Amino acid sequence: MIVPMLKLSLLVFHEDYQQFLEKLRDMGVVHINANVERSATDELLQEKLRLAKRIDELIRAIDAYPVKNENVEPAQVSLGGEELMNQVEANFKSLELSDGERQSIQKDLSLYAPWGEIPVERIAKLKDSGWDMQFYSIPERMFNEEWVEQYNAVKVSTDRGNLYFVTIQPVGSNPTPGIEQYLFPEKSEAELKAELKAIDKVCNDVDLYFAAGKASIKAGLKEYQQQIYGVTDMCKVQDATEAILDGKVKYVVGWIPEEKRESISAELDKSSVSYEFAQPTPDDDVPVQLRNNKFARLFEPITEMFALPKYDEIDSTPLFAPFFMLFFGLCLGDGGYGLIICLLGAIFMKKVPEKMRGMVKLIMLLGASTVVVGILTGAFFGMALDSVTWPWLKGVKEYFITANNYKDDLGGYDPMMVFAVIIGLIQIFFGMFVSAAKAIKQFGIKYAWSTLGWAIGLMTGAAIGVLSALNVEIPALQYTLYSILGVCVFAIMFLNSPGKNIFVNVGSSLWSAYNMATGLLGDTLSYIRLFALGLTGSILGSVFNSLALDLTADMTWAVRWLPMLLILLFGHTINFGINMIGAFVHPLRLTFVEFYKNSNFEGGGKAYAPLKNRTK
Repeated sequence: MIVPMLKLSLLVFHEDYQQFLEKLRDMGVVHINANVERSATDELLQEKLRLAKRIDELIRAIDAYPVKNENVEPAQVSLGGEELMNQVEANFKSLELSDGERQSIQKDLSLYAPWGEIPVERIAKLKDSGWDMQFYSIPERMFNEEWVEQYNAVKVSTDRGNLYFVTIQPVGSNPTPGIEQYLFPEKSEAELKAELKAIDKVCNDVDLYFAAGKASIKAGLKEYQQQIYGVTDMCKVQDATEAILDGKVKYVVGWIPEEKRESISAELDKSSVSYEFAQPTPDDDVPVQLRNNKFARLFEPITEMFALPKYDEIDSTPLFAPFFMLFFGLCLGDGGYGLIICLLGAIFMKKVPEKMRGMVKLIMLLGASTVVVGILTGAFFGMALDSVTWPWLKGVKEYFITANNYKDDLGGYDPMMVFAVIIGLIQIFFGMFVSAAKAIKQFGIKYAWSTLGWAIGLMTGAAIGVLSALNVEIPALQYTLYSILGVCVFAIMFLNSPGKNIFVNVGSSLWSAYNMATGLLGDTLSYIRLFALGLTGSILGSVFNSLALDLTADMTWAVRWLPMLLILLFGHTINFGINMIGAFVHPLRLTFVEFYKNSNFEGGGKAYAPLKNRTK
């Protein structure tokens, strides 16, 4: 449900304004709509938002940093605030520069590699004795063996088709093979290795810094970020404030949950401010706070993934939650995979942060739904339990909801396909009733007659069709159904546009009939994906089971179990991963497209975010 809100108008004397804002922040319940246009030009606000973004990027960089010195005692970082941020940035900058310098040094060192260890001192002594050594590199095929006699050429090494050699000639004679000398780096190999060692030390120091203080650094950065957000909150409030009476009085409009009225009144009575509570009007931009029971609350992240409802809409979270849970189970469809999900959820429940436990509970709930579907359909790790010959299943195999057991009773159709279509129609009709309830809430009952006419009329038509197909003739029931259908047709044709003339109503009804005829068929067929995905997962699981058995059929059990296990683990891991994606994405689509469309969901609500002290 959407928590009812009250509009709070405040008049504050300008000299008391800053102190009063601090009081509002300590209360932590008043939401103040930001003035987007004024905030966009607020230099202080934009500066602080950029600073908060920098901190956020640093926190992500710390999370992604691959620590090498893992066995380091945790340590507290003494700095905080801007100093800590600058220190962290300086460390990352050192790593960045070190990586660049390392690449440059390694490139220079690679020029020394083909020569091995160059005896610099001996070369110098050789030159003092009147002999000059020169270095060359050419393609190996271009080397002239006569150079050995002419220039005292000595081959040193070959690498990737290149020949590295030296010549030894008397100083001043200057005879050369007619090729350019090998160009060495300006720094010696020893100097480069010393620099590389210094860089390794810098990187190791940075690694130790993050390894020991990672938790403390992140906590300090987050605390500083919250301080910055506190400033941005105050800036947004300032931007949303209007100065009246020559700037002597500040006018502020905020929103509070209706249930907080008495406590807020008691606090405001202690201050020298004038205030007034009022109910929201249709033109007000009212923030939205959702409040649901323990079950529906787990699905609120899915609602927020698309958009919050507007304040005057109906919260769709508890309405789609049971359907979403069922759809996930149908798409995954395998009881064994559902058990894995529940087991993983139980393992991670106590290891994840408190704020993530709701998501883990949701995953476990979806896993439990998959287990139930797997039990009902007899699907377990790719095995069709209605086809196995295990004696202990003999008494229950005939009750599994499978094509083998029920296809003949359904005219040759798979029972899960029929169920998918039926549950789809139920959600579509349910969405129409939700749309009607929304129209009643926003505009009144007369704006809902046409939608109710379509929903009840289609359901009545379906009931008449079923009775006819089953050759059931109960005159009283048939007359009642036809009478209801007639009333629905009247509502659709003449009550779809309140306040308009009859011709507009008839024209609108024809257009809505066209949209309903084309849209309803497409929406209904979309739900067949629930059956198709479950069937695909079962077939793939069965294929991997067959591969594990057939490829190892000629082996003895002493050897056979290991390759069988590897094939099963590999195959079912792939199948599980692929089907998990589909089991989450497709229920999302059915919710956000089919259900939201038929329930006339608009969305676009702004989350209730009260001004509060973020550092507490």
